[in-house]
Amino acid sequence: MASAAFLKECNVFSGLSDAQIGKLVEIAREESFPTGTLLYKEGDPSTHLYLVEQGKVFLEMKSDMGPARPPMQVIIDVVTRREAFGWSAFVEPNLHTLSALIAEPTKMTVFDGGKMRALMEEDCEMGFEIMKGLTRLLASRLNHTRVLLIGERALAHLTSNTEYA
Repeated sequence: MASAAFLKECNVFSGLSDAQIGKLVEIAREESFPTGTLLYKEGDPSTHLYLVEQGKVFLEMKSDMGPARPPMQVIIDVVTRREAFGWSAFVEPNLHTLSALIAEPTKMTVFDGGKMRALMEEDCEMGFEIMKGLTRLLASRLNHTRVLLIGERALAHLTSNTEYA
């Protein structure tokens, strides 16, 4: 069974009352995954929100490397303790924007997106607080991706202007 104390530590649920956390505990389940498990692929339907209790998850994106090379998976973010992923379960069209690969043995609290959305609609204050938490998560992930993109573009610019003897 999921722990109320653990859920209170998670940024996505900051601002929730003890009673609201209790409602989440009722619909949560704990799962463990071995290294190498592919939870979902980019483009798959998104149905769950995940919170890492212990372990590590790579969020990856397929990157086109040009016409002469096959696409490759690039790690966009690394999710660790108290961090969430799977926000696409709450945003239409409810498709994963990244793939999730278990990087080391990982224990997680998992929420069914449909059950969680029903709770959020039933208790609008709770829903608003959770959406604020998911927005913080999205902003953080977007900022991280932006930093990666800027670094990649800067490196490409530097190497394209380099003359080799």
